[in-house]
Amino acid sequence: MNRKLPVLLVFALGLSSVASAQSTRPPEHRSPTPFWLPRGVFLGASAREGVITPRLKVQWQFTFLQERKDAFALLLEGGLGWAAAFPDPDVTRPYTLVGSYYEHTAQVGIGYRNHLPDQLHWGFQVTGGPVFYGAHFDGGTPADHRSAGIIEGRIHVGYQWGATAVGAAVGYAEPFGLKRRSLGRYFVGGPMFGLFMDWR
Repeated sequence: MNRKLPVLLVFALGLSSVASAQSTRPPEHRSPTPFWLPRGVFLGASAREGVITPRLKVQWQFTFLQERKDAFALLLEGGLGWAAAFPDPDVTRPYTLVGSYYEHTAQVGIGYRNHLPDQLHWGFQVTGGPVFYGAHFDGGTPADHRSAGIIEGRIHVGYQWGATAVGAAVGYAEPFGLKRRSLGRYFVGGPMFGLFMDWR
């Protein structure tokens, strides 16, 4: 009996330490938002060849891997954008005669989210899909309305308040499948910056 007592004490101490370690682990995040509602938004702008295009993106997130604070999600995102600033006109470069420009996207991809209440929130994502763009030009140049493909990556860093994160985001979008005769192609994609809100 005396030999078994130390073994029982060690076993009991081990169980208590495991229990205390488990109690300090952060709880697994559960979204308060139903999966069919949007769970994120991005408000920012992109810049390319002197055209500044403010844009709004709304995002649906479907988490497929959750490890307490870490999560990987399937992303569906729709975005709208209309140009607000244009380059100085130069008759030797016909695309600079642009008078209006729009760029709309529908994308799907993968994102990572690091989520702990009342702490730093950060994540990244890569998405791709079709882009629909169009431009009108001064000087009699025909309007240009086309579609192509686009791949986009964004990184965001912010602060977490309960189930909601707010912060800054930067990214880059690269189009593909553009027609060489398209003058609007000069303005598609490019670097972007803005603010995000995530309530996954």
